[in-house]
Order: sequence, then structure tokens, then C-alpha cells
Amino acid sequence: MNVVIKNQQKAECFSGLFQHIRLFTEHINIMFETDKVYFQSMDSARVSIFELYLPATWFDIYEHTHDTPIAIGISSTLLFKILNTREKGQETKLVFDNDQSDKLFVDFTCENPAIFDKKFEIPLVDLEQEMMHIPEMESQAEFALCSANFANLINQLKLFGDTLEVECTEEKITLHSLSPDAGKMQVEIDINELTEYAIEEGETVRLSFSLSILHNICMYSKISKNVNVFLKDNFPMKVCYSLGDNNANLAFYLAPKLSDD
Repeated sequence: MNVVIKNQQKAECFSGLFQHIRLFTEHINIMFETDKVYFQSMDSARVSIFELYLPATWFDIYEHTHDTPIAIGISSTLLFKILNTREKGQETKLVFDNDQSDKLFVDFTCENPAIFDKKFEIPLVDLEQEMMHIPEMESQAEFALCSANFANLINQLKLFGDTLEVECTEEKITLHSLSPDAGKMQVEIDINELTEYAIEEGETVRLSFSLSILHNICMYSKISKNVNVFLKDNFPMKVCYSLGDNNANLAFYLAPKLSDD
């Protein structure tokens, strides 16, 4: 297997994809299939699932000669450390060799002689992990906004409580958090200020979510200009970052908190 990213924006994005995975899980199984790169995992608290989809066309070179998918079990912290050593101008190359199936080789190269090439060997681990089927969800409410703005709001709301309460109506979206010690913060978002907004006619959607996990999800705000949020009563919130062409995306599914009623 030989995978190369020459596009500098995508190389930065690929490194960023693994920057915060360690907040959710220590190890991850990356599946290299004939037509895509895919991974899926659940956080240690078992309240959120995240998955990555990158089609083969997302990469500048994607050579997959195996008859079956290649599962790369790897330390999420170690992988980020290595990807973080990449310098601007360097292309990223991933190689898996059947003769050395316990290692993944990562190379950073550049034609500029002032930037030194780097080569790494990453030890792989055997992970037993079953892929979960996530059914398509028809949301009752969905919206898109600047990912940096959404992350900023979540960071501020987290200062005032552990739980985010979301209410969506045809006129506005209201976010609030509260705690006995810190008081209450409420944010009203005019739907005209959103990039996209849709809600079922006459519906009011009210759900609660963990702000600490949502804060970790929003750590990915730099990999995509906008973030899409999908909501449905008694279903997980879907938070999706688009990564460009052919539906490439990083998606998170966060289970709602149960009410005390």
C-alpha cells in the first residue's frame, strides 16, 4: 500500500485529523480499503462515536493492491506526534508492506534542500473492534455555521455548566448552560445568521448534551470552515465537518442526556 498527499492544505488537514483523537481513544483502527480510508471508534465513556471517511480520490496517490482491506491498529498519540513533525512544504507518504506487516512507514519529503526529509517506522497493534452500523437519520432540525464561532460558543457555555441545553424553533436556536455555583449563560442565534437552517414545520426540538465531550468535538473546528449539526428527539446529535471533495468528512455522534422527568 502506498498513499501520498502532495496538496499542502490536505496534508495540514490530515495531520489535524489525528491531533485530538487521543481525547477520545488511545488506539484506533484505520481501514485502508480499495476505494477509501475509513475509521470508526467510540470514546472511553461510551457516549459518543466518531468516524472518518476519505475517498481514494482525496489523495494525490492511492495505491491499494491487496485483495482485502488493510487494518492499521495504531496509537493515536504516537501517530499525532509523528504527523506533527511535518513541516510546511513537505508531502506525506504512508506505506504498508506485507513483508513487514507489524509496521507502518511514514515519510515527509520536500524538494527544498533546506527542509530535511524525515522517515518514521510506527509499531502496529492488533485491535479487536467491530464496526457499528449507524443508520441514516432524518433530522427534525439541522443547521450549519462557522465552525470557529460554534467552538467559541461551546467553550464559553462550558464555563457555566456541564450540560448544554438546545432548543430549536422556526424563529431561532437557543443554547444555554447553568450550574448552582456559576449561574447561567444563554445564547440566542438568529436563524438569519446561520449558513443553513432547516426544521420541520411547527416543531420545537429540545435536547441536552454533555458540554465536556462537545468541547472535545469542537477542538476540530480548524479542519473545516463550517460545521453541520443535525438534531432529532431521543437520537444522538450528529456534528459533521466536511473535508472537501466527494463527501469526505469527519463526523461525531453524541448521545443526548436523559431528562430527570
